[in-house]
Amino acid sequence: MDYRISLATQLSSHLKSLRSQQGLSQAALGKLLGVGQVRIANIENNPGAVSLDQMLSILHLLGCGLSIYKRDEVKTATGKPDNDNKPDW
Repeated sequence: MDYRISLATQLSSHLKSLRSQQGLSQAALGKLLGVGQVRIANIENNPGAVSLDQMLSILHLLGCGLSIYKRDEVKTATGKPDNDNKPDW
């Protein structure tokens, strides 16, 4: 399943859900990543404060990856461009 995320804050719930789907506690994921449970909790609560390298490692351990797409080329089921997920930058 694809999750379209425009802001780091949107990633928080997805990380927690993906970890749970893998049957991993924060401590177990931390052990796989080489960090402590507190670090995983911090990453899940503030995913914008983690390095891209560490985020990619976490996504890999959770069986996921990162895709980059051009927003104006993404279409909804109606065939119209999806302009609802634009960040406020």
